[in-house]
Amino acid sequence: MSRLLEVENLRVYFNTYAGQVKAVRGVSFGVEKGETLAMVGESGCGKSVTAKALMRLFERTSGEILPESKITFDGVDVMSLDKKALHAFRGTQIGMIFQDPMTSLDPTMSVGKQVGECLMIHEGIPMKEAVQRAVELLRMVEIPNPEERVKAYPHQLSGGMRQRIVIATALACHPKLLIADEPTTALDVTIQAQVLDLLRDLKERLGTAIILVTHDLGIVADFADRIQVMYAGMIVEEGTKQEIFKECDHPYTWALLRSIPAEGASKKQLYSLKGTPPDLLLDQKGCPFASRCEYCMPVCREYQPDFTQKSGTHRVACWLQHEKAPRVERPVGAGGEIR
Repeated sequence: MSRLLEVENLRVYFNTYAGQVKAVRGVSFGVEKGETLAMVGESGCGKSVTAKALMRLFERTSGEILPESKITFDGVDVMSLDKKALHAFRGTQIGMIFQDPMTSLDPTMSVGKQVGECLMIHEGIPMKEAVQRAVELLRMVEIPNPEERVKAYPHQLSGGMRQRIVIATALACHPKLLIADEPTTALDVTIQAQVLDLLRDLKERLGTAIILVTHDLGIVADFADRIQVMYAGMIVEEGTKQEIFKECDHPYTWALLRSIPAEGASKKQLYSLKGTPPDLLLDQKGCPFASRCEYCMPVCREYQPDFTQKSGTHRVACWLQHEKAPRVERPVGAGGEIR
């Protein structure tokens, strides 16, 4: 596989009345052609901001991608694109499945017009032809009776149907990379499985790379090729699915895995991570997870750890990996069979 996306030192800050929120702080990663990368972590850790920054979706908000950030997509420097080139880039090179289909779909437009709008803008085809193409796209995402569904409005469809409409819109111009931002949020378990099966099938048929943004490790275990764990706007561990679920080395990753309910577990047996994430308005000194880590050492509060490369695909940012650190056994429930 060849590298499709390369991100180096990505920093995204938001200017608010209270000060500057450092939402993403020096994130670097890549995506290969045809692979699925999952970004996992608690709410507010920077997953969605990182994903949206790849398309520079903060142009009209208080968000700012700092100049030292580098985003290279299929050999193109995304940060250097002007407004016209960026407009052409979105949708054709990277497609986005937004978190809430009800708010990302226009309630005043029919489904056919919304799906076809992307084709009209990027391919310059007339509306009639775009709507016909929309029928084929709805059929591709397995919406029954697509000839009639293109005439419907978002409020006339179920949550699962709306999510499929958003997927069809994102795939309309055959992008090389698809970003799925919490694609199964607010859907019941059965519909979640259907949406994930659809994404998996589309990936195999179209060869599209996928970035999956989620906090649900159960989904990740069955769907992703590679996983990066984010905390407080930083990547703390990254590896293949096997390495994260069976050989993880960061205490935060251990906590996430221990928080997954085991079969037959009672409420008293459920693990809960104590404390709260750091305030991103403040400058961070040391490891961002230090205040919540039960293995915290004095050095953790003073200096931010560098990445330790465990293998060609597995890296972890934790002082426990230092040769002078005490040996710590992986807690029960923080590794084992991939479910």
